[in-house]
Amino acid sequence: MHFIIPPYQRGYRWESRQVEELLDDLLDFVKSMKSKRNRNNEGREPYYCLQPIAVVSHPKNVDTYFVVDGQQRLTTIYILMHYLSKNSDYEYPVYEFSLPSRDIQNEYLAKLEFMEDDKKYIDNIDNFYVKKAYSTIVEWFSRDGHDRYKGKIRDIFAMTPDEDEEQNDVRVIWYEIGSKEAHRAFRELNYGKIPLTSTELVKALLLQERNTNSSGHYSRGASYRRALEWDAMEHALQNPYLWSMLAEANDGTLSHMELVLDFVADRLNNEMTDENGNRPVERKESKNSRDDFNYQVINEYLRRNDNSSDTVEDVWKRIQIIFNLVSNWYSNRHWYHLIGLCRILQVGKQRKRRDFVEYIYKMSVDENGTPIDRPQFTGRLEKEVGRLVRLGKGITLEGLRYDENNDSIIRVLKLLNVQEAINDNTEEKRFAFHLFEIFNVTSLEHIHPQNITSDIGFEDFRMWFERRSEDFNKLDDAELRALLQNDISNSPDSDSMDMDWRIAEKKKEVEKAISVLKYLTSDKKIFSDDYNQNELERNSTILDGFFGDLAGIKPEDMHSIRNLALVDKETNSAMQNYLLDRKRSILMGRHDSCNISNPKNLKGTYALPATRKVFCKEYSRCSPGDMRLWRPEDRNNYFRVINDVYDYYTSK
Repeated sequence: MHFIIPPYQRGYRWESRQVEELLDDLLDFVKSMKSKRNRNNEGREPYYCLQPIAVVSHPKNVDTYFVVDGQQRLTTIYILMHYLSKNSDYEYPVYEFSLPSRDIQNEYLAKLEFMEDDKKYIDNIDNFYVKKAYSTIVEWFSRDGHDRYKGKIRDIFAMTPDEDEEQNDVRVIWYEIGSKEAHRAFRELNYGKIPLTSTELVKALLLQERNTNSSGHYSRGASYRRALEWDAMEHALQNPYLWSMLAEANDGTLSHMELVLDFVADRLNNEMTDENGNRPVERKESKNSRDDFNYQVINEYLRRNDNSSDTVEDVWKRIQIIFNLVSNWYSNRHWYHLIGLCRILQVGKQRKRRDFVEYIYKMSVDENGTPIDRPQFTGRLEKEVGRLVRLGKGITLEGLRYDENNDSIIRVLKLLNVQEAINDNTEEKRFAFHLFEIFNVTSLEHIHPQNITSDIGFEDFRMWFERRSEDFNKLDDAELRALLQNDISNSPDSDSMDMDWRIAEKKKEVEKAISVLKYLTSDKKIFSDDYNQNELERNSTILDGFFGDLAGIKPEDMHSIRNLALVDKETNSAMQNYLLDRKRSILMGRHDSCNISNPKNLKGTYALPATRKVFCKEYSRCSPGDMRLWRPEDRNNYFRVINDVYDYYTSK
């Protein structure tokens, strides 16, 4: 027989484990065989049965079949049979293989080059796996006495010279299907566990040599050129920055060419709509069904145009145009950030990826589909960002409050952080939308810590008390005087002695509170006693209030956007109720431990640009003051930047 592997199938990909499992199975079978006494009840000899082979008969050549499913097993057995026939007294017949879309692998198998000690397999991934399978077979027979079963394993595969000899064979379930059902059958019967996606099927349609407008050397060259261009586009789209500009970073899409094909297929489907508004292919929204939409549309488009070379070239050019369009969006650093912002600012039911690309595309062209100029496209994107971030009627930035307006605060802070990346031109840095999503950096962190409450539990309360008392003990009189001067010396006639007295009184009050809290947290029973709850509340308020006074923070400021920044959930938990200096150390330590160039490294976190500036007090760079506290001037400078950015976009 002669087997042909169609272009829409992947290359050979069995690993050593799968080859060894087949060999182990065959060994168990030959060991279990005895003499003719091992016949079953009907008098027939036992046989070893492989999983089904699904084929389509060649319309002209007898005993020639296109393999729909079973390529991996057929290739492995082909390699095994040639190994077993090597140095044999009898030349056992082995079926033939053809891989019309893979000239290099076709020659490698046909000439049995995998049996030679050469390096030809290094430059071809298909041949690499073929060579690996052959080496696995050689190694398997060299261990554990397997070599003595070589002849028996060889005999069960092939006809023997003597017809009277005992026949113990290997068989397959032969499943022959019609040619029109080949693609669908492959999807349903792929026992090789290497499923083809809709994108790969489209690729096969466009790379088949029969679709080119020439033959021979030029035909192979055209197919090869498209294959190289496809791989180059796929490689570019695998860039996590480019991908996350238009799609969720972790949406599970393997081939990123799907993003381009989504757009092209939608356009072709619309063009094929009949006069009654019926499109030839309807999308499948069910999560349980395979999404073959792109393949079905492009296949139908080619079919309606007789699969002509001009039609294939038309589809290929459309793919190139959309890829170039997406690449241009990404290459323009400003567009990259604005498009990514439009995506992460979406509220409610988010647009699906294919709809989002269409949504951005419509902003980039006029009513006739002609691309608009750069400033105009930039203006449209900025206006859309403003629309997405604009607060509801009657709500102001000043009026935003934690736990009341969290969604609005998060959107405004997303805008601020991306704008900070836009403003940073020092090294052509870009906001990492993929890391933003991977780490889910959408938790609101209070920059100056919230006031503690006694209902948080004994261990957490004790940890808070130890941190606060430690922070207090680090302050000397000079620092205390400097920090309190603006807060307790409001009248112009306050003299030095009055200041010293007030500092001493403040210090004495806090020291007394620390002493009481030390006793109340010395034992869980004492802490939990109802009689002590009032004392816990009163003295913790004194201690918290002291640092609130140092930071000059009022109750209305505590939960305002002036005192909030975006971090991920784990960093939020790690920061607990620390003061600014300790929070800064935790944030930057976690940020530095994350390998930004490797999204698969999920250690640490991605600290957003504005969040880093907040905790490093860069918004008060001219006079940052004490680095342990988030003081009024820091909050005012921070809010001023937020307000300026918000006004810029919402005034469009």
